[in-house]
Amino acid sequence: LLAARLNDAGGGAQLKYEVAFSLWCLSFEEDAPDDFVRSHAVEALCGAVAAAPREKVVRVAVTALLNAARDDAAATRMVGAGLGTTLASMASRPFADDDVKAAVGELATRVKSVSKELSTLERYAAEVASGKLRWGPVHSEAFWVEHAKAAEKDDFALVRRLVEVLSEATGDVEALAVASYDLGEIAHRHAGAKSALVKLGAKDAALKLIDHEDEDVQRRALQCVSKILLRGGSSVVGGA
Repeated sequence: LLAARLNDAGGGAQLKYEVAFSLWCLSFEEDAPDDFVRSHAVEALCGAVAAAPREKVVRVAVTALLNAARDDAAATRMVGAGLGTTLASMASRPFADDDVKAAVGELATRVKSVSKELSTLERYAAEVASGKLRWGPVHSEAFWVEHAKAAEKDDFALVRRLVEVLSEATGDVEALAVASYDLGEIAHRHAGAKSALVKLGAKDAALKLIDHEDEDVQRRALQCVSKILLRGGSSVVGGA
C-alpha cells in the first residue's frame, strides 16, 4: 500500500515525504529488505529519488534504500531499477545537508559494487523484476541470440513478469514498448517457447496494446504478436 502511494503521480511532495518517511522507519526492521522486495517498495523509493522533488524526500528515500541495501536481493533490485544512473546524475547536485550527500555517495558505492558482480543476464533479470524497463544493450538482438533459452528458467519466470508489465498497462510507455519487444524476441529466437508465450498470456496482453495511444507501443505490440503467430523461428543459440 505504501509503495502504491509513493508511486501515485498525483501525490505532492509532502505526501511523498510522509510515505517515504514511513518506509524509512520500517527499513530498520530485520525483515524490511525482504518486505521491500516483495511489495516493490524498492522500485517505488528508487522512483522517488529519481523524481527528487525536494531534498527532504531524497533524504528519507535514500536512507531507506541504504538500510534495505544491506540485503543483496534488495540491492540487486536497485540495480534493475536504474538507481545507479540516478545517483550518478545526483553527484554534482548541491545539498544543503551534508549527510544527504554522504548517504547518496554511500548508496551509489553499494549499488555499483553489486552491479559489477552481476552477469549481463542477472542485470536483465533484475530490471525485469523491477518492472522499470528501459532501452539498453540487454534489449537487443545480440542479447536474445545469446540468452533466448533463459526464458525457460524457473518455469518461464522472465516471461511471466514481462506479461505482467504488459497487463498492468501503466503510464510507463517505455516499459510497455520494451516488454513487447523482448517477448517478441523470445518468440523469434526460441520458437519452442511460443506455446508457453501464448499460454501465459503474452499474445493477448500484446493484442490489447495495438490500439495504445503511443505509436511506439502500438508498433512493438504488433511486432510482438506477429512474431508469436509466425510459424517457425530461429533455433536456440545461447544458453541460460
